[in-house]
Amino acid sequence: MDSRAFAGLAVQYRPARLNPAGVCLYCETRWCRSSKCIEAHAASLWAPCPVCDGFSFGRCNNCMNGVVEVSRDGLIELADRVLPRRAEEPVAYAVAA
Repeated sequence: MDSRAFAGLAVQYRPARLNPAGVCLYCETRWCRSSKCIEAHAASLWAPCPVCDGFSFGRCNNCMNGVVEVSRDGLIELADRVLPRRAEEPVAYAVAA
């Protein structure tokens, strides 16, 4: 895999370092500005969860919102994987009246 393709994959699946509530994924501090956390996040590699294929929506115990942190080898292994467009089992949602 050439370095541009690898860099593109590394960024494509990486979640934000701060969650929507402003809490850091690494140190669990709100509005964190730690250089250690910033550097760890910049170096991190993420891929779609191999268990739920990214369709977790909070239901998968293996991932965080459909993605998992992986090693370089793990990202390369998942790079050729064809991801489904839809979840295998449709999810039924109740609509409040």
